[in-house]
Amino acid sequence: MEEQLSNTLNDLCASIIESYEFDILENTISFDLKTIDNGCENKYKMIFSGVSTWYFVKDTSEKRLNTMTVVDEDDHLELTSIDFYEEGIVQINPLSTEENWVNHYYSNANFALEIWNALLLVEAKTIVINGYKYNVS
Repeated sequence: MEEQLSNTLNDLCASIIESYEFDILENTISFDLKTIDNGCENKYKMIFSGVSTWYFVKDTSEKRLNTMTVVDEDDHLELTSIDFYEEGIVQINPLSTEENWVNHYYSNANFALEIWNALLLVEAKTIVINGYKYNVS
């Protein structure tokens, strides 16, 4: 299953993100994607479900603070890369010396999505791609 998922995720690299939705109540993140290979257009619907964590960083280092972006009509987002990590990729564990309640939150993201220069880490139980469901946790 992991090899098939990896191959499918590789097919999604460099795809155009046509739309996306984060549904906090339903614990889902969905993407409508499009790839163009040798002039052939392919559409994908990718849905993470059982999402317990998503962590987004706009860019690397201090560039992440540059949020004053002018969006042109033909601008788009690109899913540059997407990878699955069965054991998780990184522990997300905020620490605060001033607010103890923050220290009770932690996670271990099992998907890493690179969107242009941004990073989206997701911890999810399943991923569905064009109706094919992969149970990953």
